[in-house]
Amino acid sequence: MAALSDQAHPRVNRCRATLACQPVDRAPLYTPAISCVVASEILGRPAHTGTGSLHYAEVAAWADGAAAHADFEGRFYEDLVAVHRALDLDVLRMPWRMNVRPEARIDEFTFRIGPEDGEHAIWQFQPATGDFSPCYLSPRHDPPECRLRREIERLEATDLAAFAQVEIAPTVDLWRRYGAEFFVIGASQHIGVGLDPDEIEVMVTAPELVRRRCLVQAERVIAVGRALLAAGCPPVIFGGGDLAGNHGPFYSPRMFRDLVLPGYLRALPVLNALGVHHFFRSDGNLWSLMDMIFGEAACPGYGETDRDATMTVAAVRAQFPQLVIWGNVSSSLLARGTAAEVRAQAEATLAESGRRGYFQGCSNALIQGTPLANIRAMFAAR
Repeated sequence: MAALSDQAHPRVNRCRATLACQPVDRAPLYTPAISCVVASEILGRPAHTGTGSLHYAEVAAWADGAAAHADFEGRFYEDLVAVHRALDLDVLRMPWRMNVRPEARIDEFTFRIGPEDGEHAIWQFQPATGDFSPCYLSPRHDPPECRLRREIERLEATDLAAFAQVEIAPTVDLWRRYGAEFFVIGASQHIGVGLDPDEIEVMVTAPELVRRRCLVQAERVIAVGRALLAAGCPPVIFGGGDLAGNHGPFYSPRMFRDLVLPGYLRALPVLNALGVHHFFRSDGNLWSLMDMIFGEAACPGYGETDRDATMTVAAVRAQFPQLVIWGNVSSSLLARGTAAEVRAQAEATLAESGRRGYFQGCSNALIQGTPLANIRAMFAAR
């Protein structure tokens, strides 16, 4: 991590100090994503900023053509920055986007992605909840092992330097526009296994392929880290991926050790030596994996830290005192609790952190239906 500069914006210096576990005037404010409905309420106008509602809006824009999507993208940047300013957030994070052009729009909320006579998915938006997800997948004729082997071959044939430049381009663009005002992050690279049933199946039927893909993914993470450093923007990568519920991981710790951990043991020593901050993200109870991820692999950061699944700042810090934690206020409490309850929990997270190495914010996202009073209560805690 670059040395602190007196010329940098206080937000930027505050975040740099937090990554170094140094004392700060206050914990920097951060949220992984903000529902478009919530952002619209904050700004008093329609806004596109994150979660499933953003994914739907972007796919819908693409359905209207390239010019409509270009207009959408310009307004998206403006909305994202405006809501971060309104909340006085320190970290400006590029949210997960779904920059996909559908082959057909079936109705107002439903799209076909992929050719009708080939493999495709039907995606549907639910306005009541803000969710945008597949409601139909066409039959897959090849077994999962064959599909995974083709994916690995494609990844191995990729020019890593060129891939990394494309991967970080939106983040670099955001940083060049707003890096004097915010600590801008957005690079995301995953090492591991998703929750699709086929993904879980191949852990049993073709473990050597899963391990091989994790090692390939590790090389991609390293390439992205090097590209961020070369570009000069904050060298932060959010990785990991959802793999657990409130009672623990969806596959065994032994499988994680044998198949996934090798990727982290390849990537993290390189990234740590370079000064690239990689933080592991997953909701749920990760206690059975913590020693592997944050001990053996020495991952320096932990995001989506799920307080509702016993992953409190206090408990995590008792085991890993120098771990940087990205948010620990319950998104569920934010959506359903009172402002007093939210403020009490936000103050508890700050006290547990010792006001170092902790980004104050929610564990997951400001979901649709979250009261504005609760958001203000979370960020008012000092």
